[in-house]
Amino acid sequence: MKNIFLNHFHESEIKPQALYEQWRKALKKDLLVLFPDKKKFVAVGCPGCGKHNFKSVFTKFGFEYQRCNLCDSLFVSPRPNTRTIRKFYKNSQAVKFWGKKIMRASISARRRYQLFPLYVWFMDLIKDYKPEARVVADYEPKYFSLFLPDKNFYTKFEKIIFINPLVLERNFSTKNIKVVNNFSNLKNKVDVFTAFEVLDREFDPVSFIKKVSRICRKGGLFLLTVNTISGFEYQILGKNSQRLVPPDRLNLLSVEAIHQLLTNEGFRILDISSPGKLDVEIVANTFKSNSNIDMPEFLKYMFKHRSKDAWENLQDFLQLNKLSSYLRIAAVKK
Repeated sequence: MKNIFLNHFHESEIKPQALYEQWRKALKKDLLVLFPDKKKFVAVGCPGCGKHNFKSVFTKFGFEYQRCNLCDSLFVSPRPNTRTIRKFYKNSQAVKFWGKKIMRASISARRRYQLFPLYVWFMDLIKDYKPEARVVADYEPKYFSLFLPDKNFYTKFEKIIFINPLVLERNFSTKNIKVVNNFSNLKNKVDVFTAFEVLDREFDPVSFIKKVSRICRKGGLFLLTVNTISGFEYQILGKNSQRLVPPDRLNLLSVEAIHQLLTNEGFRILDISSPGKLDVEIVANTFKSNSNIDMPEFLKYMFKHRSKDAWENLQDFLQLNKLSSYLRIAAVKK
């Protein structure tokens, strides 16, 4: 399998700043309205290793973030339960704004720089490891499914299952499409399971991965993307990262924790890569807008005196060493 990395592009191409600021304002309102009673939140152990050895590091938008002393994962605890989280995504005006405004304004760039490389990665993995795949399941697509770039995708497989979709971009008329609300009746029936930016917002990542293991056939592929605390953006910016917002980022697991979770539930890792291309630019832009942010002197010097070529070289280093904040993971059920 060949790695498909993202080409260089700019944050503004996928996140128009004016629209993004409107989204943040809408999100703050939604968090107050849709999570009105934080006394009902549930205290949890570290979703990365299950241990209770952690410390509170900051609060953001009223959600308390903890840092695990053992696996270094960052997570919210106490947190809303699964039902409340799903209710948020169904009713959030911010989620609707993102889909209708930000996605539409940036869809061309997203298809070129994000969706298409992810789709090629997906198809290459199937070709290399599961060419006989008949049943594909996609879990909780929030704004769109991965499979938009290829209009003929829906003819490639015997059955395509959308599990609890938060949004479907069009009405499906093909007979091989099925929409279900849970994992029931899918045990050992799925050849390829995808979960893109799902683990970040799952109430219980361990239980989720157990369910995926049950419904995947032996030799089935589990393909996922996540944000990770191991990445440069979150390590440097922490609370100041604009993308670190609840409930999208309930869990920022470390690379090591994700690897262990999958291994514990009977998966063998085929590929972990961090193809993100925006960490350095995001950190630089954040520092430019707020020079009071605590930052290593080395980075201050680089952003002040070195060219964008140096920034891109640093980003390439992060990408190649699994230190970007965006991970792609491929695993196979043993």
